[in-house]
Amino acid sequence: MPSKHENQEDKYKNLTLRLPDEYHRQLVGQAARRGLTLNALLVSLVHRHLLDSGYATDVIKSLSGRLFEINVEPIPNRYDDFFCCRFDIFENHPLYNKRRAHYIIGVSYSLIDQKIDPYDQVKDVGLALLNFYNRRGLEIDQLAWQVGPNDPPSPSSSMQDNWRYIGSSTTKNLGEFLIALARNHWKDDLLVSTGQSQDIRCNLRSEADLYSHKMGHNF
Repeated sequence: MPSKHENQEDKYKNLTLRLPDEYHRQLVGQAARRGLTLNALLVSLVHRHLLDSGYATDVIKSLSGRLFEINVEPIPNRYDDFFCCRFDIFENHPLYNKRRAHYIIGVSYSLIDQKIDPYDQVKDVGLALLNFYNRRGLEIDQLAWQVGPNDPPSPSSSMQDNWRYIGSSTTKNLGEFLIALARNHWKDDLLVSTGQSQDIRCNLRSEADLYSHKMGHNF
């Protein structure tokens, strides 16, 4: 079995970068002043660029200019007929970085390609959905869904509208569904745009709490 270190190494790619001497000198100086290696500084600069440009795979920039970082965690074991992941939405704000919403997105076992990790497929679908809603001008921390006619009940006893399941009533093929999302050729009849961030709407925090360091990343 591969070690944890080997699994982590698989997530990185080596890159040979040619820089002018002056750029290199400046970067080495910045890294030293910040207590970072040169590689760590370069990674942070690339990440910030992707954040600002809206092209980071785990980041969505709304049409209003808000930056959302998305953390995805698989939920062990199938729920009913669905493989599910939890999507935590953090707002990257100059005065705070806090979780504004969390969603459960599931994909039916019948749609999963058995040759590919099912949770990777759920992650791809969830991120594609969130980007689809964002392109429609919706703030992704303000989403909710009605219950579909063939959907199981909510997996959460405390929150009934923060989950979306993708099953055979939505699509017959995940690849075609992802293409439809990318081309904006789909309509979500179950979607509700609430007009309020989930944390505020569900009384998980007040507006004032956003600026409180005591709250950290938690609700």
